Amino acid sequence: MASGEPPQTPARIASLDGMRALALLAVFAFHTWEFAGHPDIPIVSEVVSQNIRPDFFVVLTGFFLYLPFARDAARHATFHAPSYLARRLRRIVLPYWAALVYAVLLPEVLVVVTRLAGQDASWQLVPTFWDLFTHFTFTHLFFEEYWSGVNGSLWTMSLEMQLYLLFPLVMIVAARWRLPGLFALIGLSTAFRIAVAAFVPENTQFMWSASGAGRLMEFVAGMLAAVLVFAIPRFAMRHTYLALLAMGVIGGYAIATLPALQHTVLPLRELGLSVMFAGFVVLVLTFPPLDRALALRPLGFVGYRAYSIFLIHQPTMWYFSEFLRKDAGVPQGIGMLAILWTVGFALTVLVGGLLFVTVERPCILWSRRAGTARERVLPTT
Repeated sequence: MASGEPPQTPARIASLDGMRALALLAVFAFHTWEFAGHPDIPIVSEVVSQNIRPDFFVVLTGFFLYLPFARDAARHATFHAPSYLARRLRRIVLPYWAALVYAVLLPEVLVVVTRLAGQDASWQLVPTFWDLFTHFTFTHLFFEEYWSGVNGSLWTMSLEMQLYLLFPLVMIVAARWRLPGLFALIGLSTAFRIAVAAFVPENTQFMWSASGAGRLMEFVAGMLAAVLVFAIPRFAMRHTYLALLAMGVIGGYAIATLPALQHTVLPLRELGLSVMFAGFVVLVLTFPPLDRALALRPLGFVGYRAYSIFLIHQPTMWYFSEFLRKDAGVPQGIGMLAILWTVGFALTVLVGGLLFVTVERPCILWSRRAGTARERVLPTT
């Protein structure tokens, strides 16, 4: 894709699937690094420990949902909230429910297999009714005792659902006030986070900060990235423009991660990551070498299935790491991490691929049937 030329809008953009794969790899690396005992690897450990996947996916979600409207402003008038919501629900709910069932049944199945192999194994506690109920209704992030239950990584599904429900309201702001309205939403989200830091007890600040209102700044940053992709002047100085984008990406990461900037009521981490990931998305789509690199087929294969792989990765890798430690005699450390990042990743892709084929792909087709000729939104994770 040439610099200064807006991208086409096919059903999928290969490099964006590559970015979805990068986001998945980030969360996979973080959790497996934890399961391997936090081994100290220069530079790698510092990057992996940041756990920036949720922020990246929120930015990508905002980008994908708003991309058709950034390309053609007239489509704001054709946005149809019921059709949009029907597509979203058909697209994400059933794979998520299947992943919850998998997380509950997997340990029980492993107990049966272990006992059949002649070894001792204890039955695992089944989550309580309310734990399951809040997870199945996407409300678990509102409850301190449930937000990390069933599958600890799936707190983000409550966040994603909140953002999906907020999108029609965001579209009203975008249609009436365009860019000033979007920047005002970032300001409101920032003010919300400041209020949380100032007035909410520390033990529940995470749940409030990780809510749709608390992460709306990242979602809107993705929308602004879509606007920027189509607003690049064709006469722009290519090298100057790319340098500014690269500086934004590096500066955003520094703001998000420098310890000296984190002890404040300002949500500098999320604001920095908003700038970083929004700039990275635009940089990829306007710098051909990066666009081609992230459009490679292996990344696209994983990125297209990233939702299913993400849904099952944590319980799969937790029990695989326990097998390595208890049964195979592999100690925690760099050696275990190497196995998790190779054999473990292949196993995760296999299990996630089964979920994709049996549940997610039929849901993708089902969601497309809910579309209308008036308005269609590109699929997202």
